[in-house]
Amino acid sequence: MFSRIGRDQDEMSMASSGGDRVVRLGIVIPATYCLLFASTGVLGAPAEKGAEFFERRIRPVLVRECYSCHSSAAAEIKGELRVDSRAAIRAGGETGPAVVPGQVSKSLLIEALEHRTLKMPPEKKLSRSVIADFRKWIQQGAVDPRDRPPSANKAAEQSWALVLAERRNWWSLQPVASVSPPRVENNDWSQKPIDRFILAKLRDRQLSPAPDAAGSTLLRRLSFVLTGLPPTPILVQQFPGRYEKDAERALGELVDALLESPHFGERMARHWMDVVRYTDTYGYEWDNPAKGAWEYRDYLIRAFNTDVGFDQLIQEQIAGDLLSRPRIDEASGLNESLIGPMFFHMGEHRHGDNVRINGVREEMIDNKIDAFSKAFLSMTIACARCHNHKLDAVSQRDYYALAGMFMTSRWTTRSVEAPGRHKVVIDKLKGLRDRIGEHLKAAWSRQAENFEADLLAAVTGSPSTGGDRTGHLAMWRKALGFEPGDKKKSDMVPTGFVAAAGLDGLKFLVSRLVSSPDDAAARAVWNQAVGEWTKARSERIRTNRRDFKSLADVGRDGWPAGWVVEGAGMRHGRVADGTPLIALDGKRLVQGLLRRGYHTHSLSSKLPGAVRMPRQQDVPGKYISLELAGGEWSGSIRMADNAFQTEAVKFFDWQRPRWQRFDDIAPENGIQRVSYDLVTSALNPNFPPRTGVAKVGSLRLPDTDTGFEKRSWFSVTGIVTHSQAGQPADELARYSSLLEGKPPRTLRDACRRIGAWLASTVADWSAGRADGDDVQVINWLLENGLLENTASTDSDVASLLATYRETEQSIPFPRTVNSMDERAVVPIDYPLNIRGSIHQRGANVPRRFLQVFSGKTPGGGRGESDSGRLELSRFLVDERHALTARVHVNRIWQWVFGNGLVRTSNDFGRLGERPSHPGLLDFLAREFISGGWSNKRMIRRLLLTRAFRQSGRQSAKGVVVDPDNRLLHHVSTRRLEAEAIRDSLLAVSGRLDRTLYGRAINPYRHAEDSAKRLFSGPIDGKGRRSIYLKVSIMAPSKFLLNFNFPDPKLPTGRRDVTNVPAQALVLLNDPFVVGLADQWAGRLVTDGHSDPKSRIEAMFVRALGRLPESDELSRWMELARSLSDQGGDQLMTDRGVWKNVAHTLMNTKEFIHFR
Repeated sequence: MFSRIGRDQDEMSMASSGGDRVVRLGIVIPATYCLLFASTGVLGAPAEKGAEFFERRIRPVLVRECYSCHSSAAAEIKGELRVDSRAAIRAGGETGPAVVPGQVSKSLLIEALEHRTLKMPPEKKLSRSVIADFRKWIQQGAVDPRDRPPSANKAAEQSWALVLAERRNWWSLQPVASVSPPRVENNDWSQKPIDRFILAKLRDRQLSPAPDAAGSTLLRRLSFVLTGLPPTPILVQQFPGRYEKDAERALGELVDALLESPHFGERMARHWMDVVRYTDTYGYEWDNPAKGAWEYRDYLIRAFNTDVGFDQLIQEQIAGDLLSRPRIDEASGLNESLIGPMFFHMGEHRHGDNVRINGVREEMIDNKIDAFSKAFLSMTIACARCHNHKLDAVSQRDYYALAGMFMTSRWTTRSVEAPGRHKVVIDKLKGLRDRIGEHLKAAWSRQAENFEADLLAAVTGSPSTGGDRTGHLAMWRKALGFEPGDKKKSDMVPTGFVAAAGLDGLKFLVSRLVSSPDDAAARAVWNQAVGEWTKARSERIRTNRRDFKSLADVGRDGWPAGWVVEGAGMRHGRVADGTPLIALDGKRLVQGLLRRGYHTHSLSSKLPGAVRMPRQQDVPGKYISLELAGGEWSGSIRMADNAFQTEAVKFFDWQRPRWQRFDDIAPENGIQRVSYDLVTSALNPNFPPRTGVAKVGSLRLPDTDTGFEKRSWFSVTGIVTHSQAGQPADELARYSSLLEGKPPRTLRDACRRIGAWLASTVADWSAGRADGDDVQVINWLLENGLLENTASTDSDVASLLATYRETEQSIPFPRTVNSMDERAVVPIDYPLNIRGSIHQRGANVPRRFLQVFSGKTPGGGRGESDSGRLELSRFLVDERHALTARVHVNRIWQWVFGNGLVRTSNDFGRLGERPSHPGLLDFLAREFISGGWSNKRMIRRLLLTRAFRQSGRQSAKGVVVDPDNRLLHHVSTRRLEAEAIRDSLLAVSGRLDRTLYGRAINPYRHAEDSAKRLFSGPIDGKGRRSIYLKVSIMAPSKFLLNFNFPDPKLPTGRRDVTNVPAQALVLLNDPFVVGLADQWAGRLVTDGHSDPKSRIEAMFVRALGRLPESDELSRWMELARSLSDQGGDQLMTDRGVWKNVAHTLMNTKEFIHFR
């Protein structure tokens, strides 16, 4: 609650080798004083000296140290004492007057400040000079111009203003200094700038650097630092000799080769994945999959391998969806920039939504703020969720201002395929569809010529005039319900067939006509149908016009303002009335004709699609209704305040378009935005969901390790808004040309009219004049087998169909990730949760970046009509910003040397450590920026220093003076990370599969839990590197956990390194390790070595990167002989012996360490 004021000036300074820079508290007090003094009004001349002393020396201390507990800003007044006005401080609290003017001995405030009985501040007594100021002030009459206490908000602002003024002087918040490498006298070690910084610090402590390491040691060190894998036997044989001849050249060539290795990207990506709390699942009870997490992992690997500037990566991860020129990977056809914001959607995320469960969004936004602040700023902003940060320059308002920036965007699934990725295939499919359509036009037009005769023959039983059409007449009779022996279906539908039965009502109409005793009765039936149709049509037209407002004819006009579409299925899915939908299997040519609108499956049901509706409150009317069809796990999602793991999903399962209403919901739990998304399964952020949620009727998603890649589709053919319940009705326009005009005179006339009506519908479609009503008529004919729909009699059409299906099959399943979408959003300012409570929401906090950086943000820090993420990303990579480059070069230093110049790499605040070499840190930050933010360039520079080439030899003085090796007087031995241990086991055994990229592989599990999708993978993970093993929050790989794999729920700057018995037991007993020892043995017994000596030497080279010393070789040869009853050739082919030798070598300390 309190912080010390009388700090030594050394504590408020940061020295650099290029000249000390001292930032003192005193320079900010006059400005703060002016603000506070101005707020009190103009004082009279007699009190001006006393008032000036109060404003300069007393009020700042009271505001900063006391107001949080003893003012209107306090949540609870401690001891009933308030010090925020003249009357209050003189009245005192429970124990009496705090200040008695002119009487220091009777003023209890002095007793408390001196910690005699009471203690203020309670944590630590203020400095003597500050207490002396209070004594002087009281002795001189305690002049206090504060006539009345400030409001709670004003008191809080005054208190924070002073606190911030002090805290912004912290070393990490200062501009990056322009530092020159120090001059070091008698320097025969290295003239490289980085080495000069290191050597200067060592000289200051009378230390010397260690001698250079041996070539074999450097090779193993470099191989693990840059690739996380042991060096190959060929390199072990060749590099030491080259290094001995020309160290600089050999080292440079080796570093360059390893930097170009594809495994470099894997190594660096895994480092960054720690920082961003990489996970493949979201944890909590059901551990749902994190959609696209593996795409983000592969994105990082590609980025590090191709050395994408880290400034670009920062912008992509924060605002990749907003970049005007996104970065496209030409090889994969992916929009890399759009993958970047998956950064926000790592770690633990609660399933459910904010409607039923309060606090879901608060947990998710806290996750994102914590990861963002630690990854890019090395600040602990999440500590300000409930109150102003206790130590650093972060207020609670800062936290909620940042929350608004991140909450404004939609958290949703995006298609990361570049728009032109499937262009060749799409164009080919469209061409094939057109050619198949031309065939259908010709074939159906020929058939339509016989409709009148066929219908009449089917109804009257007379022979057809169309030749041998017996089979076809049977289809007509079946369609109309007149199969021989069948009961006439006159009771099939109620009276009013047009309204209730649609096109199937033709059966009823025809049956009524046929049942009529004479032509007069038939005309009466016809007239009755006309009357029912006329009445129904006029009523439906009137109701639709009165109650429903069309937002857009999406097939003609596109989408209304505020609506957003996503995916290739939508991009290529807009069609005109009558577009054929090609059948992808079976004997049919087409599944039917499509109505005007958007159909994600118009070319392929593999193509993804999504429609994101605006907020309900931004749409006129109480309801939105869409005319939809869909299937194969497409559906609608209700999204409340970005709770993208919601289970409020309704899956579609109807083939014909029908109206679906989307209701508004009453805002609860402080919800600001409720909207609906229509999605195919690939763009559903919670698909596949937990077991039992994905269901349609009796259909359930299989409870297996599948479900990621599924065909899925939906159609949208209409959008209306309305304020009354109900749905738009079919206006029955399709019957106009049939029923209008004079009634037919006879049954034959009626049949001819119906036949002609059907034929004209086909003719209109063939001529390109079809509308939605025509499409429904033709689809009815297709469903009843009355139009040709196979390719069995035409080899050309059969070939076209086969080519279409083969081409369609070649389309890969969609590439999608959970990302951000800011198109057509309404910005959100987040409410400040009082004391962090979700049940006490205060006023909204305007979106902005941290106040400590105010005035420094290019572009003002946020957009009025957007989130401000893009401006934030630009600010972070602006060279004037103090933190970002410092933070990242410190991480690079840690990845290379084992510890950062600041060891607390995720916390540059007061709970973190100060840099061991502040000048060097600023020098590297500037070099990093001027070098284009190149990771490879910076890493290469560090690796080619003499500091990195040192051996691990320690001097006796160094152990005493620099026990933690902060000054880098030698290179410390490092234990391999969990992944490097596992990967080394795979590599030396010959089992390593070096394939890059791909979906995560389940780790091996002794027992599966399918309800939580905890499935088991092969015991060796298919030989893939550990970076490709699934990181499940609920159950990560047990092997990796034993070697300090980080908690995937939290951002990890530096991993713990422990040495516990469980690790030895794992290497001794784990079936994975034992199995790899056996695989290695299987290769050894056929390796061509004729004696144990040469084989053991080869094993050492492979496992430890060196040849054994003579005494080691003797011991290991003796081990091999002791494990076998055989000798000579039998020993060399005894797999069991060499399995034990291999297993023993895998259990050596050196195997899991490098020097």
